Amino acid sequence: MITVEQIRFGYDGRITLDDISFHAETGAIVGLIGPNGSGKSTLLRLMYRALRAESGDIAVDGTAVETLRGRELAARLAVVAQEAPPDTPVTVAETVLLGRSPWVGAYQGYSRADRIAAAAALTHVGARALADRRYATLSGGERQRVLIARALAQHADHLLLDEPTNHLDIRYQHELLGLVRELTGTTTIVVLHDLNLAARYCDRLVLLDRGRVAAAGSVDEVLTPELLEPVYGIAVRRTSAFGAPQLLFGPTDAPAGPHRGNERAGSPPEGGESVCATASSTDTARKATSR
Repeated sequence: MITVEQIRFGYDGRITLDDISFHAETGAIVGLIGPNGSGKSTLLRLMYRALRAESGDIAVDGTAVETLRGRELAARLAVVAQEAPPDTPVTVAETVLLGRSPWVGAYQGYSRADRIAAAAALTHVGARALADRRYATLSGGERQRVLIARALAQHADHLLLDEPTNHLDIRYQHELLGLVRELTGTTTIVVLHDLNLAARYCDRLVLLDRGRVAAAGSVDEVLTPELLEPVYGIAVRRTSAFGAPQLLFGPTDAPAGPHRGNERAGSPPEGGESVCATASSTDTARKATSR
């Protein structure tokens, strides 16, 4: 489990995150969504200690990240950040092997077990055939698979992903998040811009608006026109497709169509599938004032 409690952070005296609280249950995928500049990537960087919060607490399985040494944190928490590795002449196999670093002692080399773990991670993401290629020669989709393999090689139970689908075509976006979805037992927090990808692959969502939590809850609770329209400043229509909620967007002065509002289970839109409500009666969305 990853717990975030009352986090506050600012740059140069300007508060960019204020009173951020939520948690990711063991094995769940939690999506961080919100407009540009809402603080999603900053919040993720606070979780893996690239930045330090002014106040508040972040814990992994009950242990505050501030109390963990670098290797201890890396053994628990794997990160796929936006910053790509430099285009150095290293192979894919060598790149993935770096994920074993938290388990290698000082002045020790990688063991046979480390190399087996790295090879298994490449196989898991369907990239074993890329092992001998230089990382710099890979396509965007291939690079993302390799970076996830490196994270898997760490054998950490928690995974942070910062906009992993950026610059990928539609097919690879779905393949990548489908791969993340299959990581049984891994607690994942992922920053996503595409709300329809968030709807399909996340269990829960945290909607940020100007550095505050506008809503947190299940996909069905958060992805509603009532919550999204004031945050994004755009008209939202909700329907469903391929068994998941589907959002359509248009100018705020767009005429209301037959699918205006939040479609509910049992009332499918014409030509669409019904939306499966996933919220329980005790699991309501938490809305915070963001103004």
